Amino acid sequence: MKNIYQLIILMSLILLELPVMAQMSADTLNLDEILITAHQKESINQSNINGKVIELQNPHDGGEIFKNQPGFSILKKGNYGMEPVLRGFKFGQLNIQFDGGVHSTNACPNRMDPAISQISIEDIQKVEVINGPYSVRFGPVFGGIVNIISKRPQYAPGKVVSGSVDAGYQSNGNNYYSDIFTQLVRKKVDFSINAGYKNYGNYKSGSGQEIASSFKRTGYTAKLGINPKENQRIQITFRQSFARDVMYAGLPMDADYDNSSILSADYGITNLSDVVFSLKVKAYGAYVSHLMSNTRRPNYKMVQAKTPVFAKNYGGRAELGISTGSRNIIYTGFDFMHTGKDGSRTREVYVNSCNGMHFDPPKIFHDLVWQNSAKNDGGLFLENKFQINSGLSWQTGFRFDFVSYTVKDPASGFSALYNGNITPDNRVAFAITSSFDWKLAEGFHLLWAAARAEHAPDLVQLYINHLSVGMDAYEYIGNPQLKPEINYQTDLKLVKRWKKVNFSVDGFISYLNNYITAEVNQDIPRKFLPCKLPKYTKQFTNIDKAVMTGFETMLDVRFLRHFEYNFSASYTYAQNLSWDEPLPEIPPFTMNNALSYRTQKLEIRLNARMASAQNRVSSRFNESTTPGFSVYDIYATYSPWKALEIRASVTNIFNKNYVEHLSRPYKNMGGSSLYYEPGRSFNVGVKWHF
Repeated sequence: MKNIYQLIILMSLILLELPVMAQMSADTLNLDEILITAHQKESINQSNINGKVIELQNPHDGGEIFKNQPGFSILKKGNYGMEPVLRGFKFGQLNIQFDGGVHSTNACPNRMDPAISQISIEDIQKVEVINGPYSVRFGPVFGGIVNIISKRPQYAPGKVVSGSVDAGYQSNGNNYYSDIFTQLVRKKVDFSINAGYKNYGNYKSGSGQEIASSFKRTGYTAKLGINPKENQRIQITFRQSFARDVMYAGLPMDADYDNSSILSADYGITNLSDVVFSLKVKAYGAYVSHLMSNTRRPNYKMVQAKTPVFAKNYGGRAELGISTGSRNIIYTGFDFMHTGKDGSRTREVYVNSCNGMHFDPPKIFHDLVWQNSAKNDGGLFLENKFQINSGLSWQTGFRFDFVSYTVKDPASGFSALYNGNITPDNRVAFAITSSFDWKLAEGFHLLWAAARAEHAPDLVQLYINHLSVGMDAYEYIGNPQLKPEINYQTDLKLVKRWKKVNFSVDGFISYLNNYITAEVNQDIPRKFLPCKLPKYTKQFTNIDKAVMTGFETMLDVRFLRHFEYNFSASYTYAQNLSWDEPLPEIPPFTMNNALSYRTQKLEIRLNARMASAQNRVSSRFNESTTPGFSVYDIYATYSPWKALEIRASVTNIFNKNYVEHLSRPYKNMGGSSLYYEPGRSFNVGVKWHF
């Protein structure tokens, strides 16, 4: 951790010495937004989740933001640390980043602490999404990009210092939350800090069953910005989060603590010359310390297990924006990311679960989890945007990634399984994308995009060592001989915008080679508790051929001055062609309907989310079917005057007892085999601006 911070501090000092005295004209520069520039309008393959929508629905967790978004589902292991799933792509198949290029990762092999959990929900300004591998500028992309943009200081007329205080209560779980944001903004320098606290209890399902879901979280983000000239910006961001006593009803252990620290430094400048219109440089470091245990589980008296694990990321990117004519621009540069993970599990065995034998003193075992493994990825990219004519634009991109792995502390049994050949060869991955955007008539667009993308295996897929990291009771073991996943994908999207009506439909098909999944290997017996079922281990492996296809459609209608209706629907069909069965963990057909009434002081939104039954499940993955459901929520915010906002909502109005298909079932909880979602909750909140 010390080395990471020294690297970032050194990079920050270097940034401060860049040529800030160059004579250049003024331009708007926002370092955080990755997809929109002054030279290119927003592409229709991009969608944004606005911060006002996030604030109105007041989700308590970063992953929960995506629950009502078209094309998205959430994978839930607990009420904390949910993760987005886009069109069935998840985990490392999605490029999730902060502020246009900052990456972090989970330390926990069960992903109790995904990167998205390391940012406070109150600190999010908006979220940018690209559906599909159609940009090469921001790291390797396999299924899509999710860029989470945090708040930055904004000038308030007549105010040098301003901010807000926010607090609220939710009845289902007896939950409390609070947040404070303050900023100091001057012409040359600005500073902001956002800090929050959450204390959530166990919630009850629609049937009244108590679900283990409590957690406590504190966190803050501090930003310092320096504007040497109107067209230059230096920005340093530091954020930390501290989660305590997190219960995971869908996992075999809970988290005693989870601590993360992320430091980033940015420099940006525009209009360096008639040809070079922008330069952006970013460096970052992230460190996660995580402890999980079975202290609160029924088997604690027999076996006491603790697993301290650690993860670190560091890297950066540099990009030039080049204008080669009035109708053509190029973005080119390089990026680098290092991901390292380590940690082991300590088991104190008091009772042998197989034969009932007692041990006094207990027998102590140490199990290597990550085997001190690491992944390095350095990339070179070029993206060209050419305006063929007033109604047709063409974008192409090329990317080359140089990927290497290390494993410094291999477990003897793991190494023996692969005859000592456990370090993959260095690899060169390439991606190519091309898209056309036609303006066929006023407000009428047609987008066609195609891409080839690769995803180099994640560390859990290569080096996890006999741990239960899936949705079933199997132990999983990594496979260092895995091949990279390859995605050949194309999208066809139609957009029509009228004065008060917007409509879009996007169909996609993705042909996958070497898709990574896990299957039972009867040559590898279960290592821990061999007397228990299942007897064998699941080993990560490649599927030769698979296909995913589906669509998203959206309709927005404004009527009667203050009303708006929003509709969206999405579906993904996914088939394992090699094994002739469905791919696992694919969300069902889902619809969202929302009716809003909005004035200057009042906004009311009634939301209905409907999901069909998911009967297309993987038998080899031991996946369960789930029934369909409909859930209704109502949200309201009222501002009696400019400085005050009052929020109220009722979620799951009809107290529906339901299960999300991607919510993980219970393990070692002594309760139900299903993980039910929260029942009805009455929620209130107040926000004061100063």
